[in-house]
Amino acid sequence: MRTNVNHWHKLQHLNVSHHGIALCLLVVQSLRIPLSLYLKAPICSGLVATFIIMEAFGHSKSPIRFCVSLQSLIIKAKWYNIFVSHFCHVNEWHLYHNLTGFLRHAVYMEEMIGSKNLIKVLTDLLFRSQLFHLILNNVLYIWTSDEGYANDCYIGISGLVFAINVLSNFSIKGHWEVATPLGTRLHISKSLIAWLDLFLIQFPIPTSSFVGHCAGVLAGLSYKKAYFEKYGPINFNELERLEDTDEQSSSH
Repeated sequence: MRTNVNHWHKLQHLNVSHHGIALCLLVVQSLRIPLSLYLKAPICSGLVATFIIMEAFGHSKSPIRFCVSLQSLIIKAKWYNIFVSHFCHVNEWHLYHNLTGFLRHAVYMEEMIGSKNLIKVLTDLLFRSQLFHLILNNVLYIWTSDEGYANDCYIGISGLVFAINVLSNFSIKGHWEVATPLGTRLHISKSLIAWLDLFLIQFPIPTSSFVGHCAGVLAGLSYKKAYFEKYGPINFNELERLEDTDEQSSSH
């Protein structure tokens, strides 16, 4: 997000005036995933709980000082922000959108590859997305001479969410059929959903960082080959079948 002071103040005011609503919605969304799956995904469960507790009881009044940008790293030398920025969010709505996307994919990933491997994957994707974010902003700054790109901030885990989304979408075979005004049907590969999300999310959430989300997509694409060679595709259908089997066994 751009570090315009007035813009950040408006986002902070949104958090104060609607405090608690997004967290309640987040709890509702989390209940859609079976409890037994959370027990098998302790890293994801712990991260989600940590984020919720930090937002509910330890929300920073000025998260902007923890963001990562070309200016904060090169001029202000805030290198520690590379780590700290992942645990900060602009407001609870920012947290809500990030965690709902994270939960939708990461718990299944941890169930398949294990907690230790998930930590490695998340760490890799986090820093890849940050690196791509800085590279994109540097290129755009040189190309346009727009100071906004030098100040463009990376904060939260939206880049990670988009990177995981790429891995999940490439795990799903097939395509979507979309009807066109001409009466024909357009076939869109499910592996391209992340790129579609990248553009569609800007309409309901115009304050979101297009560059940050694009960096996440690039991070996922750059890591896709290494991930699939080591762990294979995420088989959501198989995991759901195993969940149903566990629930049936526990009911008898």
